[in-house]
This record gives sequence, structure tokens and C-alpha cells, in this order.
Amino acid sequence: MAVPWAFAGSRFTKDFDHLAARLAPCLTRSQAAEFLRIDWKTVGRCVGRVRSSLEPDVSRRLDGLVHIGVAETSCRKGRKYITI
Repeated sequence: MAVPWAFAGSRFTKDFDHLAARLAPCLTRSQAAEFLRIDWKTVGRCVGRVRSSLEPDVSRRLDGLVHIGVAETSCRKGRKYITI
């Protein structure tokens, strides 16, 4: 049954999914899973649901982009870095 406080097919509330997505850039999946007391694969599914709700059509992300500025480029130990 569809409810306003959860994404379709999710066992968690939207707030819980958003919390998992908020922790994802700061912690590893295993750390986030331990903190939230869920499986580490579930963390990825929570992040996917939030991403889909915030940006439903990823292919249109760069529509209207005219310019991009590059402030610095550098190479170190076989890796290339770009700061924009």
C-alpha cells in the first residue's frame, strides 16, 4: 500500500532513507550500516531511492550548461586531479 511517508517498495520511512543518504558521503557503507543497524546493501538501496527522488532524470543533469571553469589541474602518482 502506498503511504506518503515512505518510498514505494521501501520498508523504511523517507526520513530514514534520507539519513542513510546523508551518512553515505561521510562514512563507509559498513560504518553507515552498523550505525543504522541495517545491511550494507540496504544502505545502497536507500541512497538509490533518495537520488531517484531528488533527480529523476539523470540524463538531463547538464542541460543548459554553457561554460565550465577549470581552476587547477595536477598529476601525481599516476592520477590526474581537476579542481573546478
